[in-house]
Amino acid sequence: MIDCLSRASIFEEVQKLIDEFERDHSPALPMYRALLSGARNNRNIHLSQTIFDRIKKLFPELTNSLTSATVLLANVYASSGDIEKALDIRIQLTQTGAKKKAGLSWTIVNEQLFQFRAHDRSHPRSSEIYAELEKISKELIEHGHEYDSSWITRLLDKDETIESVLCGHSERLAIAWNFVVNPNATRIQVTKNLRVCGDCHQATKLIAAIRQCEIIVRDANRIHHFYTNGQCSCNDYF
Repeated sequence: MIDCLSRASIFEEVQKLIDEFERDHSPALPMYRALLSGARNNRNIHLSQTIFDRIKKLFPELTNSLTSATVLLANVYASSGDIEKALDIRIQLTQTGAKKKAGLSWTIVNEQLFQFRAHDRSHPRSSEIYAELEKISKELIEHGHEYDSSWITRLLDKDETIESVLCGHSERLAIAWNFVVNPNATRIQVTKNLRVCGDCHQATKLIAAIRQCEIIVRDANRIHHFYTNGQCSCNDYF
């Protein structure tokens, strides 16, 4: 319930439920993690910082959870335009020795497992994959997609654009590879170790509709079933 309400940005109700729960129980990290995720979706800096400070106070010994919460907080500041604050948080995280988990996606094509990381060019046919990504990007733009820079949580390099950074996410590489091998694919399955970003979610809905191909993406939170009508099984509550 905390997770559902947080994704719907009904934060006052969330806080009431947490307060009620903690009258008789010890604080539960999953509740605060769900609330922080919802605050990130809402780009609510004040609430995100408050929740993060609460997590640090309540669960100081859970270093892995603190690392993921710190990355999420940095993402909130970055998506709200405060890149300098986001960089400061990331620098502090690096100084502690903690490392951000690399985003990876896996897909099976013709009974063979393939792994991709963001902007991966290790595949022997990467030139074909990136050509397919450009083709998909043109189709997305023609159908009204606008790349959302708020999901980019770092400064762009000189040779990068908002489009190139977002199109290089690992799940998009996996999807493009499927179309390279099977141009008329009707179903694609991808597994991702991190959460799908908002721009990838919106883009994948359009890709499924444009290419008339069902795309199933299992991320760290849930299974997204993108249908050929351009809708997702999560109803955009992710």
